[in-house]
Amino acid sequence: MRPRLPVLTALLAGIALAVTACSDDGGGGQEPESTGAGEELPAVEGGYGDEPTITFPESGAPAELQSEVLQEGDGTEVGADDFVVADYHGQVWGEEQAFDSSFARDAPSGFSLNGVIQGWKQGLAGTHVGDRVLLSIPPELGYGAEGQPQGGIPGDASLVFVVDVVEVYPPDAGAQADAEPVTPEPELPVTVEGDLGEPASITVDDGAPEPTEAGATVIATGDGDLLRAGETALVQVAETAWDNSNQQSTWDAGGVTSLTIDEELPTGLLADVPVGSRVVLQLPGQPAGEQSAEVPPTALVIDVVDAIRAR
Repeated sequence: MRPRLPVLTALLAGIALAVTACSDDGGGGQEPESTGAGEELPAVEGGYGDEPTITFPESGAPAELQSEVLQEGDGTEVGADDFVVADYHGQVWGEEQAFDSSFARDAPSGFSLNGVIQGWKQGLAGTHVGDRVLLSIPPELGYGAEGQPQGGIPGDASLVFVVDVVEVYPPDAGAQADAEPVTPEPELPVTVEGDLGEPASITVDDGAPEPTEAGATVIATGDGDLLRAGETALVQVAETAWDNSNQQSTWDAGGVTSLTIDEELPTGLLADVPVGSRVVLQLPGQPAGEQSAEVPPTALVIDVVDAIRAR
């Protein structure tokens, strides 16, 4: 077995959300019904950007998936495979308290629609940036008979979410197409291929010495705000072991992903990098520990697509 690479495993582990912690890969399922399906939906108070208040009707939960746009935006349409940044508020049908709410954390959250429950994937596809959407999700498109007890969701629970669609990124999103290449071109032991704004790949040059310490080199500078420690960056990544084995790429694995700029981790090397930039990281190898596998020396190219910032 080859030693694992860090980025597409632990390093780029997505934000753990109640809505993403247990995805349903069954595909298919129901198409969302319109509000004219003959079953009463909860009433929602509050406009886009406000923490909503949900009042449930006396009738039971709809048997089918329901998706209603409460407030229309005029932004980009959400594709079924896109990465979405959204504010959301979720309650079990009939319960008074939310089991999860990004409004309470004062920052939206990001997730791929390929990594969430089917009720989200089906209910949000086709909506638009700027929409406030009400979702009523039956158990089979949520967490099923098992529920998610650690998240406050019992088995066979119908769920209601109010979702504000903040931004959306297609699977092939990349660095800023007109980012400024750094001149003179940095001398690096790697070759990066792929135009800015397009998928990138990275290979280590023959005979290049292995890195002995972690380092980051910006090779094209975007004009966005600087990343700050503690923020969530939205990125695309291609990586390879130093012997050019075990190559991986988020462009091939589904698209944009998220990481936290943590000064205790290699992601901290991205602090003070402008959004829109393309960056090369060189990481030394790590020996196996009692509870950790060996990690080989690694080269990465990272496109900083955007950042999620607190309100």
